[in-house]
Amino acid sequence: VGSGHLTTTTKALEEAGQRISRYLLMQITINGCFGLIIGVALFLIGLPYAFLWGFLSVPLLFIPLIGFWAAAAMPTILSLGFFTDWWWPLVVIGLFLGLKTIINMLLEPLLYGKSVGVSPVPLLMMIAFWTWLWGPVGLILATPLTVCLVVFAKYVPRLEFVGVLLSDEPVIEPKITYYQRLLAMDQDEALEIVEDYLKKKPREQVYDAVLMPALSYAKRDRRRNHITEGEERFIFNSSREILEYVADVDLGDAAISQNGPQSPPAENGFQKIRILGCPAHDEADEIGLLMLRQILDPARYEVEVISARALASEMTAVVAERDAPLVCVSVLPPGGLAQARYLCKRLR
Repeated sequence: VGSGHLTTTTKALEEAGQRISRYLLMQITINGCFGLIIGVALFLIGLPYAFLWGFLSVPLLFIPLIGFWAAAAMPTILSLGFFTDWWWPLVVIGLFLGLKTIINMLLEPLLYGKSVGVSPVPLLMMIAFWTWLWGPVGLILATPLTVCLVVFAKYVPRLEFVGVLLSDEPVIEPKITYYQRLLAMDQDEALEIVEDYLKKKPREQVYDAVLMPALSYAKRDRRRNHITEGEERFIFNSSREILEYVADVDLGDAAISQNGPQSPPAENGFQKIRILGCPAHDEADEIGLLMLRQILDPARYEVEVISARALASEMTAVVAERDAPLVCVSVLPPGGLAQARYLCKRLR
């Protein structure tokens, strides 16, 4: 396999090595901190050989599931014979359980998830599988073996389903999830997807990566008769309303940041550039122009969008009447290229 697909194999081995190295580094860090805290705590309690038990905890924690109980059992048993009060052994076992709970709840999900790239629940299932298959050896090697499996599934097309099942990366892109919620007539959840994406990306990228592909999918599915005219109308109307909502949110943020509305530019001969938007074919083209109007600076540009229901002759008449210095023709595939060419000829 390596000689036949040298590039793919090299990339797969490189990524697997990096992931396992990050995993081992995180595990060494967590185990070392665990052993140090345990050693100091047992020393303060007065248990003999306190730092020895802390030191032994570090390698034992590399064994999934049973390693922690083995590390906790030895000092707990010693405390039963050393202390005369019965509650000191409870303090020792409580110290191990409390520290392990904090690590499991806070540190491991944060550090292991980023280093391994495997979802926690599938990782537990794979640990059980490797243990059943190979016993203690499988238990120790379960996480590295699972990481290698996920990486190779990423580079081998026929094993792609394994990566989908085990990986912690989202399988469906935001644009697909957004379009799927619109198909389900769930405008509220579609709006939530847009809001979450707006927290990570600027507005123009949200339009380009989420809203525009959804409009294109709707046109494609309508041409194939996969959706009805009413469903397409719902998608277009929902997109308009979401655009209005995003514009209102941006205006509110701008007003808050500047403690009031924007002041008009100084009178120094500056004049807004007027742009006349002409949708070439259908309502999706018109919505694209509305997105353009939102991302342009209103202090510099004045964008007027003609309705998609207007004929080409009506659009050319409006262009002649407005005498706009710039005309923007919008067309969103699939379809509409012939209408765009015809409209450009009429405008010339």
